[in-house]
Amino acid sequence: LISGYSEFSFAREAITLNVVDYLLKPIRLKELIATLSNAVKIVMRQRDLIQRTMHNERMSHVLLSEQQKEQLYAFLSGLESDFDFTNTSLFPEKAKCFQIGLFRLSYIKQKNDQEDKYHYDLDKLRLLVQDMIREIGGPWFYAFDNFARRQQIIVIAASPDTGEQVGAALAKTFHKIYCQVCSRLGVLLHVGVSGLAEKVSGAMMTQARQALDLRLSLASGPSGRVFFWEEWKNSSSIYFMEEDFNTYKKLLAEGDLQNVLTIVRRIFSSDDISLAFHIRILYSEMICILAHSCIKKVGGSVVSMLGPESLGGGIVDQFSDREELVESLCRTITTALDQWIPSAADISWVLQNVKSDIEANFTNSELSTNYLSKKYCISLGYLSTSYKKAYGITVTQHIISLQMDYAKKLLDETKLPLHAIAESCGYSNLSYFMRTFKKHIGCTPTEYREKVQ
Repeated sequence: LISGYSEFSFAREAITLNVVDYLLKPIRLKELIATLSNAVKIVMRQRDLIQRTMHNERMSHVLLSEQQKEQLYAFLSGLESDFDFTNTSLFPEKAKCFQIGLFRLSYIKQKNDQEDKYHYDLDKLRLLVQDMIREIGGPWFYAFDNFARRQQIIVIAASPDTGEQVGAALAKTFHKIYCQVCSRLGVLLHVGVSGLAEKVSGAMMTQARQALDLRLSLASGPSGRVFFWEEWKNSSSIYFMEEDFNTYKKLLAEGDLQNVLTIVRRIFSSDDISLAFHIRILYSEMICILAHSCIKKVGGSVVSMLGPESLGGGIVDQFSDREELVESLCRTITTALDQWIPSAADISWVLQNVKSDIEANFTNSELSTNYLSKKYCISLGYLSTSYKKAYGITVTQHIISLQMDYAKKLLDETKLPLHAIAESCGYSNLSYFMRTFKKHIGCTPTEYREKVQ
């Protein structure tokens, strides 16, 4: 926390909230850097614990130094450009070739599905998929959580051999994993696989992301698709339309919203395969131009509205197809040019999507008014007021209402213990879940279950 208040009572409260430090203004640069470094170390240790918990059975046989673990997680998080896998004990023997795969998981929505709870438990799904990767890929396939993306799994595949046959063998295994996951778990799965290299690097991660981004533009089957970077690399020349970008800048400066949206949709409607490969760069460039234009025009900050991921292109991972990406970009532009206040037509469309999002993902622990306001590019206060006016209930009340209804269903129809029901409803803290349940239902979960029985 950074504050101008030096009262100890504030600092003491900050400590109870697990704040790393309480910095008083004016702040010295060295002090700030030291505090941020401590925060990074804490997060890295937390990730280490999570990783060891989720992969304890396999990781217990792997001897990695603390430095190697830190470097590994930094690479997986995008903080480091490479990691030397050849000098670790991750694989049975020294690996000579590597490949990276990015798995993006989604549930296939089905009518009258009797297993509703699995539609909301991405953590459980990730564990199942990682178990299948280990089962099918064997000791040469390692699966890691993507800490920044709940729906993604990072797979590092290796081989003790070299040559063309290695690439074919690894590709066959990736495809086998994809087929088995789709058939056994009934999920929508897209996989982006990098080229083959003698050393794992950030360039390979970029290739895997580019391959995965092809899902936004190219046709897929009902269960998804595997995209191999090697198959498309000859079409990966940088996609850049200077004339269109100059027109886009000019129209933004003039505040001509209608024509700005027209040119954005036209740029993204191209069938050029290089657009599919570089859609992340294209999106980021348009956001950067918008941010610069807004700062000059009204002093607004696109970064504060969308977060830093918008400039780096990480936000692209959230979208299911190109149309969704384009509409999100158009909403962002509309909001920015209207000085962060959406039009009546836009807000009606946004509220419908927010409501659908809540009803589909109410057990997601990250779901909140703040999360939804960022996702749909609408101010927090405006979303809260508009949602209650439209539906007679606040966003938070709607989320809790659905969670409590689902909790009652699980208490009524299953014999799951309370902590499992709490987790299934999106609560990591059992005590908080029980207090919330009693407040809204009028009795404790145990009393409710006894009454039902």
